[in-house]
Amino acid sequence: MKKKILLTLTGVFLVLLPFLIGNAIGKYSPYVETNSFKGFVIIWAIISIALAATAFLLLKYVAQSFESISIGGAFLFLLASPIVGIFGLVSPPDLTLNMLEHPEREHLRYLYLFFATLLFIIFILFLYRSNFLKLKKLTRWVITVALILAFAEFIWEFTHHYFYPEALKDWVNQGKNAEAFGKSYDNMTCIDIGVFGRLIQYSLIIWLSIHLYQFRQINILSPIILSILSLLGIVSATAIYITEMNLPKGFELSFLFFIPGMPFLLLYWLGIGLLTKPGKSEIAA
Repeated sequence: MKKKILLTLTGVFLVLLPFLIGNAIGKYSPYVETNSFKGFVIIWAIISIALAATAFLLLKYVAQSFESISIGGAFLFLLASPIVGIFGLVSPPDLTLNMLEHPEREHLRYLYLFFATLLFIIFILFLYRSNFLKLKKLTRWVITVALILAFAEFIWEFTHHYFYPEALKDWVNQGKNAEAFGKSYDNMTCIDIGVFGRLIQYSLIIWLSIHLYQFRQINILSPIILSILSLLGIVSATAIYITEMNLPKGFELSFLFFIPGMPFLLLYWLGIGLLTKPGKSEIAA
């Protein structure tokens, strides 16, 4: 019982960890003109190494297993690294002409998201390699296609936004109005692709969390929370599609679930669930 309580407290602390660290390093954000871009990256790299060591300790002393599912959970836990980096920026993307003075800031933001996508891919590969999911042939094909589409949308979206500064520079050099660039570059077609991606990504998180619970790899609370948040993401994406980004006043919070980092935050929490789920012997203790 004591171990179970300790694991629960550890899980709660780890849920909050990216926010705590991100807030702490926010004062070094490169969006503050007096701060060094290189300095922020070095601080983030040191924190990422510490997070990797934490993942190893969780595997060794908490999960007490180096099986594929546990190692996969460790890779989801490492999503804390890019999440910390994004939170540490403490600023939304600068879509004004000021972006051209520091395009590396926006590049860094999407490099973090590329890194997060890579970690998610590695997690899925561990699951497939071990055949842990035990999927029937048809289900396996459906999930595989859904995963490919989810990854493809992530990669397209992050590439699209990574090159936003370069596209803005070309637009301005052509003598066009800089204020009109945003709607041209991030047009409704781009938004619709993002909506499609979120619908698939959140649906996969719901399926994955429930499926892992069925194999008793996570506690019941994990799929409940992740499913509720994912459903909010699906509703938000649908509302954004219907209203064409013109959400009614008071519903602006829906945009929070549409940002590309939100699915990775939910996957990070899933990783915590995998690494802190006590076995039967531990619960009995």
